[in-house]
Amino acid sequence: MKVDADTGERLWSVKVDGGGDGTDHPFAVRDGVVYAYRNHTAKHQPNGDYAGGTDVMAVGAATGRRLWSVKMPQDDRTGQAAMLIDGALWANTPSLRTVSALDLRPGETKWSHTRAKGEVCQRAELSGVPYLLCTQDSKDVHDPDLLRLDPATGKAHEVTTLPGRQELLRTSNDRMVLASTTSTAADDFQLISVSGSGARTPLLDQAKGHIASWAVAGDRLISVSWKGQASAYSLTTGETMWTRPVGVTVPGKDTTASLASPVVSTRQATVCFFSPAGDLSGLDPRTGKQVWHAHIGTGKPQPGGLSDRSQLLLYLDVLIAGNGSKIFSPLPPTGH
Repeated sequence: MKVDADTGERLWSVKVDGGGDGTDHPFAVRDGVVYAYRNHTAKHQPNGDYAGGTDVMAVGAATGRRLWSVKMPQDDRTGQAAMLIDGALWANTPSLRTVSALDLRPGETKWSHTRAKGEVCQRAELSGVPYLLCTQDSKDVHDPDLLRLDPATGKAHEVTTLPGRQELLRTSNDRMVLASTTSTAADDFQLISVSGSGARTPLLDQAKGHIASWAVAGDRLISVSWKGQASAYSLTTGETMWTRPVGVTVPGKDTTASLASPVVSTRQATVCFFSPAGDLSGLDPRTGKQVWHAHIGTGKPQPGGLSDRSQLLLYLDVLIAGNGSKIFSPLPPTGH
């Protein structure tokens, strides 16, 4: 669905089947084309079981006309299932072990890379270049290899080997942020920043336990703890810039509710946060000081926990806050 950011008017919508593992949603826009996930089918098997799946599709941003779609092998609608790289859409298709570069217009395969049997790989894009972080599919901890794929040919080049178990959190320009541990039972994670060349920068503070939400903007990693503390780290130096109260109600770890990923408005010089309870908060990205706070009525809780899934987007100076099937448009810095 396309909505006018100034008025909230619906401009067009694309019919999808619904269902599957996760919501159908757009994830990228380039050169007048919207790229999105949709459920593959609404059909059921003869025994009544649901036989769904996920497609990646391209839609004209001006018209809403579907240009092409490609089926993926599982219901994965996360940021790693498909992403834009130089000259292509990089997607987990046609098999579980294969990622392919799809031509942006016809959706045809330009090249494919298949990982070795017994490996699991996380996927990232740095400045238009695709990367794989691959390790053995085992309960034991294995040091993962970081591979760079040529965006034109798919040829793989090993960049470096990283120590311990690594979880990819976010990427920004030529850096990825990883949470590392040397034990499968560890509660503390060391955050590190890794460049496309393999250079590592440890972030000095560990993530104690679990973090409620993450975001990366430029050279900053912004995190929010379950205790309601927001922190900013420099990805270049590893320095902790500040730690301050986030200013919104953070859902408990034992609930289905999720805090929206923070967004950074460079024009307003504000880090913005939104919770399922309808709280909005803006912090100064240089100091962490709260510069505004607001609350919007999100209505009665919806069935199925849909109202627990908050989302925050930024269009120019306008915030788009989503809560379940409802969207709101508060304008910073006042939040109204």
